[in-house]
Amino acid sequence: MARLIKAEIYKLRKRSMTYILLAILIGFIALLLSIMQVGEASTTSTTTTIVNGVATTQVVKAVAANVFFMKDAISVGITLSCGLVGLVLAVVLISNATGSEYGWNTMRPYLLCSESRLKMVTAKLIASAIFIVAGIIIGVVFAILLGALFTALRGYSWSLGSGLMSFTGHQLLNIVRGLYTILPYVMLAFLFTVLGRSVAAGIGFGIGAYVAESIITGVLSMTHGWLAKIPNYLLSINVSKINSLAQSSGGVID
Repeated sequence: MARLIKAEIYKLRKRSMTYILLAILIGFIALLLSIMQVGEASTTSTTTTIVNGVATTQVVKAVAANVFFMKDAISVGITLSCGLVGLVLAVVLISNATGSEYGWNTMRPYLLCSESRLKMVTAKLIASAIFIVAGIIIGVVFAILLGALFTALRGYSWSLGSGLMSFTGHQLLNIVRGLYTILPYVMLAFLFTVLGRSVAAGIGFGIGAYVAESIITGVLSMTHGWLAKIPNYLLSINVSKINSLAQSSGGVID
């Protein structure tokens, strides 16, 4: 089993698609953080001070550098890595990792070299999971470094207050929540990749399930009776509930 997992990790590490997907994730994070930073830079507030009965009004940039660095940057990294962008990239990764074997006609000889079909499938799932988790970690680390760079370039400093451990715990929990929410769609992509024996089938059903659920949920929400209750048993509404828990437990470092 360990031999099969090492082989799958080696194949994913050598494929250019793996690095292209990682570059897309990093690009989205960089773009969104840059837009947010520009928005923060243009935000101002006014402060009024009274000295000897004379009021003086001064325009001050309303930026809390430590909040942007420790909350916004990390939250953006987690949201993109574990949200819709991460879901799409994870579906493409696992579909490509499995479906390409059929496209290259290497699945049959690969099975002959494997101990069993179950172990081969399990090895592909484990290797893909390792790369998905690694991609999320890299995305969050990149968001932290980029947030630190923006903060330093603007001449601000940040402080790590007493809420550091609490904030870190919340964000780690949010990563686990994010992985849990994308897991069903990743498994659907893997299932239909095997059934359809192609990359397109896995990507189509993995992403299509998310899109179709959103449409069905929107339509059924306008109905009444038992039809209106159907969305409660679908994936998308449960994912939304879990994401709302993540947003309500952000925590800000003082």
